[in-house]
Amino acid sequence: MLRWLLSGLFLVVFMPSLAFANDWQVDMEASALTFETTAFGGPVSGDISDFDAGIRLNLDDLGNAMIDARVGVASLDAGSAAYNDALSEPTGLAPEDHPDALFASEDIVEAMDCPGEDGVRCFVANGTLVIRGVAQPASLPFSLTISGGRAVANGTLNIARADFDIGASGWGDTASEVIVHLHIEAVAAD
Repeated sequence: MLRWLLSGLFLVVFMPSLAFANDWQVDMEASALTFETTAFGGPVSGDISDFDAGIRLNLDDLGNAMIDARVGVASLDAGSAAYNDALSEPTGLAPEDHPDALFASEDIVEAMDCPGEDGVRCFVANGTLVIRGVAQPASLPFSLTISGGRAVANGTLNIARADFDIGASGWGDTASEVIVHLHIEAVAAD
């Protein structure tokens, strides 16, 4: 009996279930950040190539969950030299003075109104978003599936440009909001 008890204890302590993983490593090859807005009456969309995140998420211990994310703003590509130049100006994202946008969660809560399929759960990461050195509260809703030590999250973050003093009078008919789409795949860290 003692041998079975010790064997069980060994498995619990040294072979934790991946469903209870705490730390996750972002798979950069499988992950993507994109954005969309409108400018001068037409759609504008693009990619963000420089990003990373520290993620701690145990579904049974959301009180200790956290997301700390960084985006290199110079890596935004709006698909047009004119748009990219505007983003790089001091009235845009000003990457020379503020190279990174940051998101740090303060809490992560499960969302009960999750329009998901089997195995999908929904959450909201509430925290602080910093762009151009301006900090604002932000909420990042995302769906999550975890299978075999791999997590897949999809989320959307709405950013009001005026909240971060982004844009100038020359930006004309540019939408007041930018929508960032996140597709993050991560593996349970060892």
